[in-house]
Amino acid sequence: MVEVLLSVVAAAPEIHHQHQHYQHHHLQHVPHPSSRSTGSIEDVHFLLWTKSNPLDGQEQELVLGDSATLLSSSLNPADPTVVIIHGFGGCCSFQLSARDELFKIGSYNVLVVNWSKLSAAPWYNTALANLPLVANWTAQLLEWMVEETGLDVSQLQVVGHSLGAHMAGFIGQDLTKFRLPRITGLDPAGPSFYEKDPSQRIDETDAEFVMIIHTNGGGLFSDFSVGLGGRLGHLDFYPNGGVHQPGCTVGGDIMDLLVGGCSHGRSHSFWVESIANPPPAFLSHPCQDWDTYQAGGCTSCGQGCIDMGFHAGTRSVLMRGKNRFWDH
Repeated sequence: MVEVLLSVVAAAPEIHHQHQHYQHHHLQHVPHPSSRSTGSIEDVHFLLWTKSNPLDGQEQELVLGDSATLLSSSLNPADPTVVIIHGFGGCCSFQLSARDELFKIGSYNVLVVNWSKLSAAPWYNTALANLPLVANWTAQLLEWMVEETGLDVSQLQVVGHSLGAHMAGFIGQDLTKFRLPRITGLDPAGPSFYEKDPSQRIDETDAEFVMIIHTNGGGLFSDFSVGLGGRLGHLDFYPNGGVHQPGCTVGGDIMDLLVGGCSHGRSHSFWVESIANPPPAFLSHPCQDWDTYQAGGCTSCGQGCIDMGFHAGTRSVLMRGKNRFWDH
């Protein structure tokens, strides 16, 4: 059983930001590791899978400006397109799992952004510096794809985990020729973003609809958490309170951090599981807060229940204004 707190905010007007001020990130809450320059923008790989090439080893790499490769690829401009971005470290375990689940329910263009050489552990500062550069490069690629193929923008969504969640937001900010319909942030990274202005992290203004799943939100030293808590999107889900997940704290909360961010990774596990499991797989209930929910104060749907994950609604939810929801 998964229990989820859900916050909802009204839709915001269209806002576009520039990234000049993102070029120099500085860690504020963790010791600075040694910074190392690794890779270049050419080391970012955009890997495409469709129903025509659905398996490992069948990916097609798209290169910005290479129209011949794009036009001869298996991309179907009329199909929904899901862009999936990993966080700090390597690629592409959960992205491939998501790919497989998406193909179970329909025909999709699945585009994986592999920026692992520019986000390699343990050089977090280097990943932070590269983050806006890769976001801008990805935004350019998406605009080019739309121009070259007529890709259906109305069915485009960007999904990112950890640092990749902030990258998804930056992509939305950098697009100038269209506005993203949907962004999903999976436990957005906390270190270096705790005190950031909304224009310098993922935020509800980055797309028409921004959904966040918090599974490890809190302070790095106070809660042994690496995710960013608080309301960030139009819908913010907090499974099991959103700080530590069941099975991740055997031996104490600090173990959640020491074993490699167990709760942090649950965000993408929940999202992937939700793809081929339509509502009510992660049904959320309206509630004042987590304590009230645990006390049994929110047993009905009240103003309406919402399902966490891939199938979460958009327009009907945004019309409700500010509310809080829980799942069981």
